Amino acid sequence: MDQLTGRVNIKHPTDPNSIDIQKDPFHPTAFIVSLSLDSEPSYVWHTFFEQELWSSLDFWDRKVVIVGKALKLVTTRDRVEEKLRWLEGLVADTNKKADEYNRKVSAVQDASDEKLADEDALRKDISSWAINRVRTS
Repeated sequence: MDQLTGRVNIKHPTDPNSIDIQKDPFHPTAFIVSLSLDSEPSYVWHTFFEQELWSSLDFWDRKVVIVGKALKLVTTRDRVEEKLRWLEGLVADTNKKADEYNRKVSAVQDASDEKLADEDALRKDISSWAINRVRTS
């Protein structure tokens, strides 16, 4: 059975002095900026995030990976604020997909529960009918 997935957000308020920033070992002009998340993304949420990332027109200019409870943005110093807004948009779009997924999973689970309840009611009716047939025979 499919599991519901939680929403994930970038932790706010974000203290710029507490953000881990490292030089990218492969690109001399790039940095790795680690933004904390409020929870560790589930596999489902992570998958939706990757889909949003790959479908983004800005993807080729902006590299992002999820590591545990952090988003790691590989960036140069150019247009950092714009990249952070873009990243927040990706997270928001991913949460919308997660909400839609949760609605579908809940609907399937509700339909399954209703089917089981209907089957139980039918079995009780059949059982009652069978008992009454034995008594009248």
